[in-house]
Amino acid sequence: MSGDAVAGAAAARVPEAAAADFLHSLFKPAHVLVAISGGSDSTGLLAALADQLKSYPNSGIILSAATIDHGLRPEAADEARDVAALCASLGIAHVSRRWEGGKPKSGIMAAAREARYGLLADIAADISANVIVTAHTLDDQRETLAMRAARLGEGDGSVGTGIAGAMLFDRRVWIARPFLACRRADIRAYLANRAISWLDDPSNEDLRYERVRTRKHLAGEREPTALADGGLARAALSAQAAAWLDRYVTVHANVLCAIARPALEAEQAVLAYAFSHLAGVFGGAPYGPGRERMRRILDFIAEGKPGRRTAGGVVFDLRKDGLYLMRESRGIQPLVLAAGAEGVWDGRFRIVNSGRSAIRIEMAGTCAGGPFTEGLPKGAVQRARAALPHVAGDGEAAAITPYMAPFDRFLTRFDLTFANRLAACLGRQPYMPPPL
Repeated sequence: MSGDAVAGAAAARVPEAAAADFLHSLFKPAHVLVAISGGSDSTGLLAALADQLKSYPNSGIILSAATIDHGLRPEAADEARDVAALCASLGIAHVSRRWEGGKPKSGIMAAAREARYGLLADIAADISANVIVTAHTLDDQRETLAMRAARLGEGDGSVGTGIAGAMLFDRRVWIARPFLACRRADIRAYLANRAISWLDDPSNEDLRYERVRTRKHLAGEREPTALADGGLARAALSAQAAAWLDRYVTVHANVLCAIARPALEAEQAVLAYAFSHLAGVFGGAPYGPGRERMRRILDFIAEGKPGRRTAGGVVFDLRKDGLYLMRESRGIQPLVLAAGAEGVWDGRFRIVNSGRSAIRIEMAGTCAGGPFTEGLPKGAVQRARAALPHVAGDGEAAAITPYMAPFDRFLTRFDLTFANRLAACLGRQPYMPPPL
């Protein structure tokens, strides 16, 4: 069978070919943990991978499966048992975990996603799996692009990078999406041919969710001739921005980012990419300033007149010799850590309390110390120094390391080059390389 199935002008991979390609791409030996809910996409992914492995009995690849019960529907526990039975019939070890504790009243889908990835990462660690796979499809990609385009006011689904084919979660484990180029209809046809049934989650019809509304809307439209480029353009931009970072950027005391004046003559796309991520890191936010705010920052820099602007909790301080970025001294909340606990303060520093009593981390303010190179602008140093973490209590027991909010929780493969260069600037170890 051909590896491609064509719908209109949009090429899609058939499940068998996508599964085979993924398995061939893995560094061996490998232990793959398949996230399976029982729906058609994840059931098809598990079955296709299991089928392909039969052709490679000495491949050095182990396949396991895991189901996460979010505790949101009473029938979910029975569905997890059905999935376990399917896995047993395929000879695949299966683990089920439940999302315990209170659930938020708003943003439930995002919270469930965070919980699901966290539980899957825990399972992967328990069974020594080195990669998790999820069954995101070409349909999911199209919906994601449409939603992001709508939020940006672009009006169509042809912009952005969409869902990444591989993502590092929490600096712990890579999550890959082998079916990202497969259509749901092809996956269901594959399952039907093998007489394998699947479960239908009623939440997939709940119009309270943005994705469901988008799916209904797209159902009446023709498939686009092209979707995202798989992140190739984003990866190239990441490499360009990394080279720019190497040449022009110096980080002082992990809180002051100094950018040489010639750097500001770079291409707008490189500047927008770099400034957005730098603002996220130095402002402690998982995302940089929005498109309109970033446009205003770029316009301000292009004027070349010394001055200051604030975006995303970061001060952009433009001077004759260059641009300086530091955390704005507002909205910085204290963090209390019990003995033995760890946490992230202000989205910028991970702090581990190895002592026997609680500690309190707060903004250093006027009492801050900290090494800064001679010759830096005094005003910039003063603002950056004030935003350093100060530990009240047994400070000797606190281990403090920089935290890179845009990357440390979710790092897409196409941002890896820039993230590693910036990690080096902050004295961090490089991120775990992808296992494929």
